Amino acid sequence: MVEELKAELLVLNLLRQVFLKEPGRDLLEGIGQIVFSPDEEGETGNLRRMLDSIHRNKARIGEWVDELSLEFARLFIGPIHAPAVPFASFYLSESRSLMSEETLEVRKRYLKAGLALKDLHQIPDDHIAMELEFLYYLTREAIQSLEERRDEEASGFLTMRNDFMRDHMALWVPFFVEKIINFSNEDFYQGAALMLREFIDAYGRTP
Repeated sequence: MVEELKAELLVLNLLRQVFLKEPGRDLLEGIGQIVFSPDEEGETGNLRRMLDSIHRNKARIGEWVDELSLEFARLFIGPIHAPAVPFASFYLSESRSLMSEETLEVRKRYLKAGLALKDLHQIPDDHIAMELEFLYYLTREAIQSLEERRDEEASGFLTMRNDFMRDHMALWVPFFVEKIINFSNEDFYQGAALMLREFIDAYGRTP
């Protein structure tokens, strides 16, 4: 179980960085160094899509970084109406407003788990990157608890993690992913979006 969680931690670490801000050269080059074992090849389609886009643009990485920055801003920021709004409240509130009751409910979950977000008050709590940061935190804490044989504590972190995905993220992330797929032709972001949906689908469905 620990090894599986460590693999998921790597996925969450990647996704939280991709959706937080425009990708820099260091991030792209780091992802580009990922190597799959023969056993993994059939299970990494969406990550492979991201990797292939990096490899295709390796010779023009500086120019491509600028292009990805523009695409990030166009998709998630605006200038007027972003095609893929990255906030849960937009999809869950009837008025499609931001910083709604849904945002406060997410903050309560963070506080209950003991998470203090470094970007609190700069980025709303229900931004996709903040929610992925929460999953990353819960997964990391569960791993540490399991390695230190604190099984009951680990179970608590995993329960919070899976409940958050099932009761909250599964209700809006598929719509967010669909927007990215429909409005971007960039394989880097399409691959990341599909990875995100695959992860949430695996844990976000009701048993």
